[in-house]
Amino acid sequence: MKNFDIVVIGAGPGGSIAAKVAAENGYSTCLIEKEKLNEGGRYKACGGAITWDLIKEINYPEDKICRIIESLELHHLDGKIYSKRGKGAVVWRSTFDNFLTNIATNSGALLKDYESMVNIKKVGNKYQIITEKGKYTTKYVIAADGVTSSVLKLLKWPFFRKEDILLTITQEMKTSRHYIDKVLGKDSLHLFFGIKTLIPIGYAWLFPKKETITLGWGSQINLIKNSRKEFKKFLTIPFVKQVLKNSKLEIFKPHLIPVGLRPILYSDNVFAIGDAGGFVDPISGKGIPYAMKSGNIAIES
Repeated sequence: MKNFDIVVIGAGPGGSIAAKVAAENGYSTCLIEKEKLNEGGRYKACGGAITWDLIKEINYPEDKICRIIESLELHHLDGKIYSKRGKGAVVWRSTFDNFLTNIATNSGALLKDYESMVNIKKVGNKYQIITEKGKYTTKYVIAADGVTSSVLKLLKWPFFRKEDILLTITQEMKTSRHYIDKVLGKDSLHLFFGIKTLIPIGYAWLFPKKETITLGWGSQINLIKNSRKEFKKFLTIPFVKQVLKNSKLEIFKPHLIPVGLRPILYSDNVFAIGDAGGFVDPISGKGIPYAMKSGNIAIES
């Protein structure tokens, strides 16, 4: 059985930053991730849009960016499109997350990927974590394993309120770079708000990558009667139909996103960060920077 000062469960942006900061501060740190981490694996249903300030802050390599973004196009129920200028980037989460995990390991954290946690329990003043491959003890636990966190479920923490959860559906649509430039613009993100007949309370998006369009739709889960049917309504918007006209479906992935905080964020040396804690902008659905910030704050606490 291996003992650590801090064990982080989940190697997303929040978990990796928590592990990095912990290791840099001299704590023996283990980062456990159920998926195999590499640039071509661990697909994450996510638009992948991040600010240029974040790109610069972490020195993210430009050759790993799918597209540099210069504008945000907001499609509203009144039929108008409102444009906002601002520099950003779109990335594949598999590549981005792997980059952050490498930062954590280079800082001294021990990575245990492709290793699922099966149980966690308090033994004395420490936690015992059992995985498919071993046992670990630690004083502090960072739950960074997503909105449906297995860590917090096993510890019997309360779940989010229904109105604080969005059900989203993401499609990755393969097409040509030339076609994306033509129908979406080579440097524009597209968000859809306020279309109550199609998205009761939520939003939808079209984000260009290199030769892929990430299309997504999300609505408050307790208001959805038939998610696939309501998602298909969004696909009937003329602009969306045109965009998808010459593309091929590669991935279809439902996913939950929190838009409110979990009732408990800290208890008995356990911290909930990232999606596990509900650190997501409820308006835009943006979660990456808040996950990273929450991971930093958890260690500093």
